Amino acid sequence: MTQQTAGTASLVRTGAGLTSFRLDGAGPPLILVHGLQIGQELFDELRGHLVPRFTVITYDQRDRGATTFGPSTYTTDDLADDLAALIRALGFARTHVLGTSFGGMVAQAFALRHPELLHGLVLGATSQSPFRAERVAAPVAELLGALERGDEKRARALLARMAPAVAPADAEGAAGARSDEGDRLVRRFAAARSFDTRGRLGAIAAETLVLHGRDDTVVPLRDALSLAGELPRADVLVLAGSGHAWENEQPARAAAAIGAFLTAPAARR
Repeated sequence: MTQQTAGTASLVRTGAGLTSFRLDGAGPPLILVHGLQIGQELFDELRGHLVPRFTVITYDQRDRGATTFGPSTYTTDDLADDLAALIRALGFARTHVLGTSFGGMVAQAFALRHPELLHGLVLGATSQSPFRAERVAAPVAELLGALERGDEKRARALLARMAPAVAPADAEGAAGARSDEGDRLVRRFAAARSFDTRGRLGAIAAETLVLHGRDDTVVPLRDALSLAGELPRADVLVLAGSGHAWENEQPARAAAAIGAFLTAPAARR
């Protein structure tokens, strides 16, 4: 296994890039896969509740945090391959994988592309096809259309209007803001614009926990139930009183359920 100090940020080469990761705890390895806009710090609260039972690995995907890849386009399949490269670089034969929101899409792609590396799977607040036409709001549809046309200038402008914090900072802007943040987020949106695993999840043999906040207004509960209905070995946990950010709204409760599921007797698997 690559040498690192537990609990500290480290870098490891994963294919054409360097991936920033953090490893804490002891026990079976569990990798947490973050969402679209925020990096591995998303799991700062959840991590503390998981480390008594697992070796918890968090990492920054492409265009997040301290991870560095060349500025090129990529897909969720590429991000799944990055995850596989990280697992191999860290010396693990198999790991549990937890992905939430956009990270849940990466986790689905990983489970389909690299089943030999997967032990148990947790899919939180995610969807099989989040950008299908009948459910995408007008601003997002316009952004996706610009990406499809290859009009990155228009895509950056739309993204800056939807999320002003990603617009380039002026001379008096927030200290430390990245001037290329719009470009980075455009690439991440583009990676998921055609994501669709409908009709494909029956190939995933891993025991899977589908976890969703009952009050999630970003990804509807019906998406989670549809996803679970296609997975051959899925349980569903709906967290009352939680929305899309379940990992920070109810970290202790979620971690207890995740731990119980992933450490169930081997006969379950």
